[in-house]
Amino acid sequence: MFRKLSLIALLAGILGLAAFRTDPFSHDRPFPFNSTLAHFFWDDEREAPASLNELVVAEADSLNGLRVMMLNSFAYDSAYANKVQRVIQRRMPSSAFTEFWDGSSDDLTTALTGQDAVVVAYPTGGSPELIRAYGKVLSQFIRLGGAVVLTGTHEFGALQQLGLFDLDYGYYCKEQSVGQVLTEHAIFQGVGNYFSTEVYQYPLDISDPNFITLADVRGYPFMGFKQIGAGKVVYLGLEYYFDEPQSSRLLTNVLRWAAKPRVKRSEVVLYAGKGLGKTNTFDLKIYPNPYLSKATLDIDLTKATSLAVEMTDEMGRLVAVLLPRRNLSAGFYRLELPNVAPGVYWVQCLSSEGKEVRRVVKAADN
Repeated sequence: MFRKLSLIALLAGILGLAAFRTDPFSHDRPFPFNSTLAHFFWDDEREAPASLNELVVAEADSLNGLRVMMLNSFAYDSAYANKVQRVIQRRMPSSAFTEFWDGSSDDLTTALTGQDAVVVAYPTGGSPELIRAYGKVLSQFIRLGGAVVLTGTHEFGALQQLGLFDLDYGYYCKEQSVGQVLTEHAIFQGVGNYFSTEVYQYPLDISDPNFITLADVRGYPFMGFKQIGAGKVVYLGLEYYFDEPQSSRLLTNVLRWAAKPRVKRSEVVLYAGKGLGKTNTFDLKIYPNPYLSKATLDIDLTKATSLAVEMTDEMGRLVAVLLPRRNLSAGFYRLELPNVAPGVYWVQCLSSEGKEVRRVVKAADN
């Protein structure tokens, strides 16, 4: 009896402390749904009811074989990260998933090779230095055409440290409807301009002028995106402990939209050999130039470096990623240029020491 009374007193004390948490939007729930305390009370509710599960079917996937990396290094917990992954897999079964749990920024750069999208599930923090380093890697990934999707979090400091868009503050709330919704936008397909959720929404006070709001709560965005180079970072301020039809549909809609291929990715074939002892970090040669269907790019690295190779048109628009950023040792490497539309292009080799640019002409094949 004494133990039972002690447990009741302990729980009452925890609830009393939780009630003091300031929520500028709503006081109907004293703690986030995915907090440890919430797990204690709602452990049996974290899976959707059977009636909801029966409604979940795999959707026609317009992006066959989408490659998604779950960046779980600073997720709230492994259970939540796994739930988010299952939400996507159930609706996009043709997608391929990898998981990144731990490693340096260089390890993350390597892991991103060949990926189309990255999902960061409820980032809650960790080493600020490592998060900032990850943010720089993700920014480069986005700039080269990748998509990064951030799900909602009350730990807005982790988003600030990533540095993918500028924000001043973050909140959590529970609303039965949303404010501004651009219903014509692709991410709202099959959702509509009114929906309710049984989980928290996480609006942000965003100061970034390049962030485009898609939905808000009382003027604070909880859905939106920012274009960075050829790719996008998307904030989807919802929780995914429940597999709810509308919020889960939004997540997969976001992935299909943001990760839609916007550049041609050539198959990368690297032939490593002995370098020629150049004094610069690297030398490069394109032949034939002009070319009809394909051309060869030879790169001679005199020392180890981080290297990315991309192809732009005369207006500076990215048309092909020839080599996602990789850490390469000194030596000789060979890439193939893709069969793009006739015109004048620029091939840029971006290393940690600088940039080399070459002009190439794609001739018409009459």
